Amino acid sequence: MRLLIFLLLLSCAQTERSFETQWTNNTNIKNPESVYVDTVSRLVFVSNVDGTPDGKDGKGHISLLNLEGKTLNANWIEGFNAPKGMRSYNNNLYVADIDEVVKIDINKGKVLKRIKVPGAKLLNDVAIDKKGVVYVSDTFNSAIYKINGNKVTTFISGDKWESPNGLLIKNHLMFVTSWGLTTDWSTKVPGRLYVINLITKEMKYITKTPVGNLDGLEFDQDGNFIVSDWVNGKIFRITHDGKVTTLFKGEKGLADIGYDRLSNQVFIPYMLSNKVFSLKI
Repeated sequence: MRLLIFLLLLSCAQTERSFETQWTNNTNIKNPESVYVDTVSRLVFVSNVDGTPDGKDGKGHISLLNLEGKTLNANWIEGFNAPKGMRSYNNNLYVADIDEVVKIDINKGKVLKRIKVPGAKLLNDVAIDKKGVVYVSDTFNSAIYKINGNKVTTFISGDKWESPNGLLIKNHLMFVTSWGLTTDWSTKVPGRLYVINLITKEMKYITKTPVGNLDGLEFDQDGNFIVSDWVNGKIFRITHDGKVTTLFKGEKGLADIGYDRLSNQVFIPYMLSNKVFSLKI
């Protein structure tokens, strides 16, 4: 028994040593929900809710950092309500903001348009396919919407989708982290990682059993998934056959992570602690 405990402690210690904190930033970081790294500009965007996740108060903003954690513009774009997930396409940044998706010209730092999503309750994350079609999750409606130009349609909806949160697209597949079915953040059963065929809408579970209240979703250098658990403050590595490994255990409120493949850094927004930091793995 003593030997088993020793080996478990040694394993945990080795996991902790595999990470190296690069930097921490709390300059006007207020309830950060998402960090996103644009692969073209190499800029780091932080969405700041600055209030409650569903509050329409106009206090939300996007901060602009570099990969070394230096603040380039603490209030790059203001006037959001509760901005969350982000993705870029053709030098435009798309941001989920409760019931609309905001399109921003990255080079000019200017809002181009706001696309209303009728009936949306809590838009959460954004994914974009190769043709520029935008998909956005609605956690409280347990739905994902599709935006093609100015046309907004419901891609999928229903309890079976377990309140989708994080989205990631590769080729004709959309990978989804679910929170676990909810309308108010409470869950009877936590969420899983699954994949949807964009053509057939067929769904397949990657993790067969519930994993946690899942949020952020990225690919690592080896093509595995990096997934965050908001409630338990964890970061997982999940293989395509569903093997789950805990990489990091932190605080509650670990939200929508960002990832940079070139530097192998994970960018962590602590929504309840008003800070963002990076880990090199």
